[in-house]
Amino acid sequence: MYKFLSGIFRHPLFAPLVIYTLFFFPDSYSVQNLFTSASESTLPFSAFDELFQILVFYIPALALVLYFSFQYTQNLPLKKRYSCGAAGIFPSYLNYAVCIILCTICLLLIGGFTIIVESVFTKAEDFQTAFAPVVEAPDGAFAVSVMVLSCIVAAYLEESFFRALLFSRLLVTGLQKAPAILTASLLFALCHAWQGFWGMLGAFLSGVFLGFLFDRQKSLNIVALGHALYNITVYLLPF
Repeated sequence: MYKFLSGIFRHPLFAPLVIYTLFFFPDSYSVQNLFTSASESTLPFSAFDELFQILVFYIPALALVLYFSFQYTQNLPLKKRYSCGAAGIFPSYLNYAVCIILCTICLLLIGGFTIIVESVFTKAEDFQTAFAPVVEAPDGAFAVSVMVLSCIVAAYLEESFFRALLFSRLLVTGLQKAPAILTASLLFALCHAWQGFWGMLGAFLSGVFLGFLFDRQKSLNIVALGHALYNITVYLLPF
């Protein structure tokens, strides 16, 4: 019995699955959104509620994910370790910044493509209706600052888990890179169930793109900052 439990605890996917269950697994309300039409009303943005969520949820979760990611990568050869810097084929900081911007643009294109497909299949009245925001834009410098901070921390949390920790552990189990990226992207899409089916589709396509980009560049900053800039743009673009 001891050996059995010890084997479970030492399995490469044990820590990622526990973290996913604690922080990312969708609740019943989120799953319900897959079978009902999305609400047309937007939720108000509360800077203090968002700041509380950053301090109580995002930062502790990010610290836990980074701890397990660092613990795992220390056992890898140096050339196979994922970096937080400007690694890969974009070594200079100028090209590094360009890569982040291109990542953001690609995510916006994926989001736009998903919206167009949704408007076609759901026969939305117009493109603007399909692009209705879920949360209102922040009002005031303090609220905008909190929104930007939230987008950055949330993006680092999601990318450090799905693109670094989970992807790396899936490779250890024997999966090839493509199936590992697809698996991580499916779980990434599932935690966006609150956005409905089309939101999940956009999250899956974005996850596949970010997964291949992360594997190519070996850089957490590129995918995380690109993800963050995309979220910030989505917050502010409709307004």
